[in-house]
Amino acid sequence: MGPRTSAPDPQPPKWAGRLLTFLGDPETAEELAGDLLEMYAYWLETGSKARANRRYIWNALKLIRPFSRRKRANPYPNPHSLTPAMIQNHFTIAFRNLFKSKGHSLINISGLAVGMSCAILIFLAVRHETSYDLHQSHIDRIYRVETENIKENQTYPGTYTGMANALRTDMPEAETVAPLLKIGGSTMAVGEHRFRESYVYADAGIFKTFDYQWISGSPADALTQPNTIVLTRRYAEKYFGTTDATGKNIRLDNKQDLTVAGVVEDYPATSSFPFDMIVSFPTLKNVNPDYDQNRWNGWNDNFQVFVLLKKGTRPEQLIGRFAGVVKKYMGKEALDHKRFKLAHLSTIHYSGNLGGRSANVSLLKTLSLIGALVLLIACFNFINLSTAQAFKRAKEVGIRKAIGSNRQSLVYQFLTEAGLITLLAAAGALILSVLALPSLAAALAIPLTASDLFTAETALFSVILLIVTTLLAGVYPALRLSGMAPIWALKNNVAVQAGQWFSMRQGLVVVQFTVSLVLISCAMLINRQLDFFRHADLGFNQSAIITVGLPDNKPEKLQALRDNVLRSPQVKDASYSFNSASAESNWMQSMEYRQRPEVVQVKTQMKMGDAHFLDTYGIRLLAGEPLKDSDTTHSKILVNEIFLGRIGITQPAQAVGERIYYGDGDQFATITGVVKNFNVNSLHQKIDPTVIQVVPDNYFQLGVKLQSERPTAASVQTALSHIEKAWTAAFPDQVFEYSFLDETLAQAYQSETRTARLIEVATFFAVLIACMGLFGLATFTAEQRTKEIGVRKVLGASVGSIIGLLSKDFLKLVVIAFLIASPIAWYAMDVWLEHFEFKIRIAWWMFPAAGILMTAIAMLTVGFQSVRAARLDPVRSLRSE
Repeated sequence: MGPRTSAPDPQPPKWAGRLLTFLGDPETAEELAGDLLEMYAYWLETGSKARANRRYIWNALKLIRPFSRRKRANPYPNPHSLTPAMIQNHFTIAFRNLFKSKGHSLINISGLAVGMSCAILIFLAVRHETSYDLHQSHIDRIYRVETENIKENQTYPGTYTGMANALRTDMPEAETVAPLLKIGGSTMAVGEHRFRESYVYADAGIFKTFDYQWISGSPADALTQPNTIVLTRRYAEKYFGTTDATGKNIRLDNKQDLTVAGVVEDYPATSSFPFDMIVSFPTLKNVNPDYDQNRWNGWNDNFQVFVLLKKGTRPEQLIGRFAGVVKKYMGKEALDHKRFKLAHLSTIHYSGNLGGRSANVSLLKTLSLIGALVLLIACFNFINLSTAQAFKRAKEVGIRKAIGSNRQSLVYQFLTEAGLITLLAAAGALILSVLALPSLAAALAIPLTASDLFTAETALFSVILLIVTTLLAGVYPALRLSGMAPIWALKNNVAVQAGQWFSMRQGLVVVQFTVSLVLISCAMLINRQLDFFRHADLGFNQSAIITVGLPDNKPEKLQALRDNVLRSPQVKDASYSFNSASAESNWMQSMEYRQRPEVVQVKTQMKMGDAHFLDTYGIRLLAGEPLKDSDTTHSKILVNEIFLGRIGITQPAQAVGERIYYGDGDQFATITGVVKNFNVNSLHQKIDPTVIQVVPDNYFQLGVKLQSERPTAASVQTALSHIEKAWTAAFPDQVFEYSFLDETLAQAYQSETRTARLIEVATFFAVLIACMGLFGLATFTAEQRTKEIGVRKVLGASVGSIIGLLSKDFLKLVVIAFLIASPIAWYAMDVWLEHFEFKIRIAWWMFPAAGILMTAIAMLTVGFQSVRAARLDPVRSLRSE
C-alpha cells in the first residue's frame, strides 16, 4: 500500500475566474479574484461544493462590468514600470536569478545559442542563394530562351544555334540578343605557362545585355573581330601579372592565338555568369569550322541564348511569336512537339545555367524549415524550464503582488530575464557561427566568410532574431508567472497550482520529440536513397574507369595515344567518345522512324563512341553486331531498348536492318545492333532513347578501363603515370587532367548528399537541445518528488521501481511523439522521392527503428537523474521536511 498523500484543494470553476479577469475592472480584477478565492475556501468549509461553485459564479458575474460600479480613480497610481530605476531593478533581479539557478540557466543559454546560430547560418546561406544576378541593372527585362519538348513534358535550358539570328531578324521586341556557348577543358598558354581552362564564346551582345565594368578596351568592338578575347582582372593578373593586358596574346589549345581586346572587373560571387575568359564568336569558325551556327536540328545545353526586351515590352508578346519561328525554321509539323519559353534571369540560378552551379529550391526550403524548428525547440526548452520552476518563484510573485506590484511590472521583470538569457545566447551564437561557418560553406559550396556575419543585413536579421526569440521564449512564462493569484502563490501547496501548466509542458516536449523523430527518420531515408544511388545497376560498369579530356581528335594522334595507353599491364581497354556512358551534358537529336503509317518522331540522346565503347564501359549487346571504327558515315548505329519501344518494335532482333532518319531530312542510318538499357543520365531522370554512332570529329574524351575492378592505390598510381606519359607524348603543349568516372557520376547527387549531411547535423542539434530540456525537466521532477521517493523507499520500494516511476511519464511522451512523427516523416519523404525516377521504397520498419533510437536517447537522459534520485538516502530526503 502506497503512502497517503493530501488531496489537492478543490478549485472553483476556472471559466468564471477567467471571465472576471478579462471583463472585470483591470485595476481591481486581481485583488477581487484573490478575495473570491478566500471566500470560496470559506464557502467550501461551511457548505457543499455545488453551493460554493454557484456562489462563486454569481459573485464573479456581479463583479463584471458594467454590472459593477466603477471604482474611483486611485489617488496613488502605481509607479511606472519603465523608469530608469525600475529598469535597473529588473536587470539586478534578472542577474540574481541567472546565477541562482546556474544549471537551468546554462541549459537555456546553450540551447538558445545553438538554435540562434542555426538560424543565422541558414539565413546567410539562403540570402546568398537568393541574391544571384540581382546586381544586373536590366534584370527586369532579361530572359533566357528555353526549349520545351511537348510530348516529353520537359524543358531544357539550351536551344538551337539558329535561335540567336531568329531573335534578331524576326522579333522586334528584342532590344539585344546574347548567345553564349560554354567550352570546357581547353589549354590556354602564355609563353611556358599553361593552364586548363573553361571559357565562353560570345558576341558584343553580352556587354549590352549584362553589366560589366571596363578597365581597358571598348565594349562596342571588343568581340566583333575573330581571334579576340576579353579577360577579367583576376585572369589578366594571372596570365600577365598586370591588368594592362590589352593587345597581348594567349594561345588556345596550341592552335590559335587570341588577342586580348579588353579587361573587365571581376564578376561578383552571386553571378550566374562566372566567366573569366570570353572569346569572340567569329573565332569559332577558325577553331571548329564544322560547327553550325544556324542549326535547327539538335541542340546542346551548353549553348544558351539571352534576350533583353525593349522597355514596355511584355514577355508574352515575344512568346507569341515563337510559333511563327517554329513554322518558319522547323516546319509546321514541329508545332506539335516543340515549343520555346522564356525564363526570367532571376530564376536561372535554380535550373541549368552556364555557371555550373544551381541552387536547389527544395534544399533552401528545407534549410529554412530546419532553422525555424531548431530555434523553436530551443525556445520550448526555455518555456518548459521556466514554467517548471514556477513553484520556486511563486512566493516571490505572491509577495510582490501583496505589497502592491501590478501584473505589468511582473511581466516586464520576466521579459527582462528572458531578454538577458537571449542576449547571452546571442553572444554564444555569434561564436558558434564563426566556428561553424567554414564547414557550412564547404558543405554547400558557397563562398561565405566570417566577414558575412558582420554585414548590415546580418546585423538587422540578428536584432530581429533576438527580439523574436525573446518574445517566443519569454512571453508565455511571463504571462503565466505574473498571472498567479496571491492567495495561491503564498500557499504551501503552490506546486499543485503550478500543475495546471503541466499539460502545456507535455505538449511542448511532444513537439520537441516529434521534430527530432521526423528529422531522424528523414535522415535515415535520405541515406538509404543515397546508398541506392551508389550501388544501383546503371546498365554499365563505372568502376575502375579513368576519363581524360582530348584537346585534339586527329586520327593519327588518337591511334598513337591508344596504342601507347594499352601497353600498360594495368590497362584493360580504352575508348574514344563524345562523353561517358552516363553524363550530365547531353547531345539531343530528333530522329524519325518512317516504316509506320504515321511517322514516329523520337527525341534521342546521341552517344558518339568508337568500336571499343561497349567493351570499355561494359554495355551489353542484345542483338546484331557492334560498330566498327570504319563506320564513320553516320550510316550505322546502335540503339537501346527504350528507342525500340518508342518506334513500336518489341524484339531486338527485329530492329536490325531498320532505317532511322535524322530529323525530317533524307539522311538516314541503319540499325546494326541493339544494346541493353543503361542510364545515360543520372538516376533523377528516365532513361532516354539512345543512339550510339561512330563520329571521330566529336571525340572529346578518352575512357580507360583498368584490369582490376578494385585496383590498389599503387596500381592506380602506376596506371595514371603511364597514361599521363602517353597523353603528354601525344599532346606535348597541353595540360593533363583526369577524373574517375564513379566520382564524376557521384557529383550528380551532390544536392542530395548536402541535404543528408545538413539534416544529420540538424538532427544532432535538435536531439541535443531536446535532451538538454528533458534533463532539466527530469531534474525538476526528481526535486519535486523527493519526499515521495523517500516515503516509497522506507516502505520497501526498489530502485528499479522508482526509476520506472520517474521515467514512465517521459516514455509516454516519446510514444505520443512517435505516433505523430511517423506519418509526417512518411509523407515528407514520399514527396521528396517523387523527384527521382529511380528510388527506394519506404520501409515501415524504419520508423519504429527511429522511435526506438529516440526512446533510448530519452531514457538515457532521464535515467541519469532517475537513478540519482532513486539512490538518495531516504533519511536525508525526509529530513528536509
